[in-house]
Amino acid sequence: MKKFILIAATAFVSLASFANVDPITGKVLESFRTEFADAKNVQWKSLDEAGLFQATFNYRNTELSAFYDADGALVATARYIDKANLPIMVSKAIQERYPEHVMKNVIEHNANGATTYHVTLHGVKSSMIVSASPSGNLSIFKKIKNKL
Repeated sequence: MKKFILIAATAFVSLASFANVDPITGKVLESFRTEFADAKNVQWKSLDEAGLFQATFNYRNTELSAFYDADGALVATARYIDKANLPIMVSKAIQERYPEHVMKNVIEHNANGATTYHVTLHGVKSSMIVSASPSGNLSIFKKIKNKL
């Protein structure tokens, strides 16, 4: 019996010492499970610099990322979408402003009730990520000169 108690105590101490390694709190997990009950293949990452937790997962045949604060509040979601699914005003604005660039990737980002599209554009001299509102307002998020 003493041996059993010793093993149980050792196991408890071991588990308790590793409990702080998992960055995901109960509130975050509970909120995620409520919001995305059918999620599959969930992978968590702590974004320490932003104070957020990111879950990347499959949900209804789409890969999503959900971002939570430490209190379990859903802060934002993001997913890749097909460039054909961009709002027409976004596509039009990009074609007019950056005709020499080709659209490669599109991320739809939802936060605070607003949707933003992050579009990766490739050109001969430069590549960039452009942020766009659904109405077609554009701003350069990041620009990179291509190596020749």
